[in-house]
Amino acid sequence: DPEAYLGCAELLDVAPGELMLVAAHPSDLRAARSAGLMTGYVVRPLERGPGRPPPRYDEGEFDVTATDFLDLADKLGAIWA
Repeated sequence: DPEAYLGCAELLDVAPGELMLVAAHPSDLRAARSAGLMTGYVVRPLERGPGRPPPRYDEGEFDVTATDFLDLADKLGAIWA
C-alpha cells in the first residue's frame, strides 16, 4: 500500500523523494520506489538461511546498494571522526 510509505514522508514533513527506505527486501524497496521514495538495499546473504540464494535484484535497480550499514553510511557520505 503506497500510503505505508507516503505516510512516513508526511509524518516527517518531507517530500517522498527526500526520504529513503533502507531494507534487505527488494520487494519492499520496489514498492517504496513506486511511491516516489529513494531506495537503499543492504545485502544480507544469510537472510533466507544458509545455503539458500539471496533475493534477486537487478544491478542499479536501487539508488544505493550496500554490503552492510557501514558501507551504506560511506556511500551516503558519512564523515567519520
